[in-house]
Amino acid sequence: MAWGHYEQNYVYNYDINYVLDAVMRTGSTLKLKLKKADRAAYKVQFSTGLSLLTYGEKVNITLGVLPDGKTGVNIASVSNLGTEIAAKSRNEGNVLKFVNTLNSFLPPR
Repeated sequence: MAWGHYEQNYVYNYDINYVLDAVMRTGSTLKLKLKKADRAAYKVQFSTGLSLLTYGEKVNITLGVLPDGKTGVNIASVSNLGTEIAAKSRNEGNVLKFVNTLNSFLPPR
């Protein structure tokens, strides 16, 4: 695993379009900058932006329909400068904060 990369997979018992809408609301709630959104391919990219301590991170989200009809979500946070030593914990924090907020829009059912 690279220093500047962290990703996790999640499964939701919701329609893929409903999950995609929740992903967009999550990005807005967390005040992430939308970089790209391809609704047809179910891919979204957000950015955290620059600060004094970081060159920023990209948060990539990819959705897909699983064989059982549920929606799979891959959330990956990647540093803009992959050699930052402290980036792994920051990227892990980005993913966990994103999924915790996403879970508030998609309660278990």
